[in-house]
Amino acid sequence: MGEQKKLRLELRKNKKGLLGGKGLAKLIIPKLATMAMNLVAIGPRVILRSAFQLLRTNIWTRLISTLVLISFDLYNFARKKISFKQLVINLILSVSLLAGGTIGWMFGTNSVLAVVAENTVLWIIAGIAGAGIVSAVFDAVCRRLLKRFLKSDVDNMLEFINNEFELMAKEKGLSDEQVDEIAKHIQIDDKICIKCFSRADKKKYIRETLIPYFDKEN
Repeated sequence: MGEQKKLRLELRKNKKGLLGGKGLAKLIIPKLATMAMNLVAIGPRVILRSAFQLLRTNIWTRLISTLVLISFDLYNFARKKISFKQLVINLILSVSLLAGGTIGWMFGTNSVLAVVAENTVLWIIAGIAGAGIVSAVFDAVCRRLLKRFLKSDVDNMLEFINNEFELMAKEKGLSDEQVDEIAKHIQIDDKICIKCFSRADKKKYIRETLIPYFDKEN
């Protein structure tokens, strides 16, 4: 394989990443603490009844959530808002979240039962924490593996945007230094790439988006 051309315009990183340590801790810890206080307050009998109900409904809830996600993907595909390749990627990621959440729940609850017998509060907390962490790990690993074999719509549109950017720079006769300076001020995110894919005239949409940056340079 030939060396991949370096893109001047890069995708803006999402600071609220799924696996960010501090972000994940801020998301999970307050919820677990509140949940623990509520569980202790309502009493052991209600806790036990809720735990058994949660165990029965957990898998079904995850299955329904996954089906809802898939239905949105199928709808977007039918409306030509995503490509068939992106549909496959989304389906794989949805299944991976279902599998990761289920495995995490089972691992978390079984870990607590192996250490502390009949502690329902810890059982529920460990199940929820395990489901959240393992599903996040599954999602990150799947995304990395999929990137090796399938290009997402965002990746394809990022290349398209870069090609148009280079063409516009040539048309205006700008030097590499000027082009690099313009590129520093342009921020491309997922939203722009997804909008670009859904437009009938992608070239027109991107040029209208980029023109103001070139006008500033002039």
